[in-house]
Amino acid sequence: MITVDVRDEITPFIRSWLQQNPRFIRSLTKSLGWYAQREIKALSRDSRVTSRWPKRTPLKIRRKLDAQAPRQWLGKLRNAIGYQYYEGAVMIGWTSATAAMEGRIQEEGISRTVTPFLRRFFGQRGVPLKGSTTHINVPARPLFEPAMELVQPKIGAFVSQRVGEYINNGGFVKSAGKGRKYEVFG
Repeated sequence: MITVDVRDEITPFIRSWLQQNPRFIRSLTKSLGWYAQREIKALSRDSRVTSRWPKRTPLKIRRKLDAQAPRQWLGKLRNAIGYQYYEGAVMIGWTSATAAMEGRIQEEGISRTVTPFLRRFFGQRGVPLKGSTTHINVPARPLFEPAMELVQPKIGAFVSQRVGEYINNGGFVKSAGKGRKYEVFG
């Protein structure tokens, strides 16, 4: 999970000018959260991020183990990337505890001990493990930090655009949102 604070990207002059309208800063921060999570979702399919990741097991073998194994990286887990406004900043992370658990495995990697049950599970699906195999290693495939390296340079322009819209509109204009509030998990 990463935290982004919009005040990092605003010049001191504009910051002092906008301090008179904390509602806009709150709206701008939420908008920045939406923008960053959208960019991270898109980058989860982008080779600039995925080419850094270790190769994965071929789809044919993964489909033997799970008939619904995703063709793309992350699969439906990508949909669980969201943002939460919290005390003047937004946190971008996983929108459920289960997604956070799976995402942590994706981000940090894991080493699983091969138990008799796991050995049987693989064997019954036509993917027998060698007798000498004692651990299955899932390598780390970080998403948030590499994606934010690519998103960070765009944040200043996004904030400038939103502040310009605020100035040109003569104040704060709230559009009707969906009213959703996400909670993100680390």
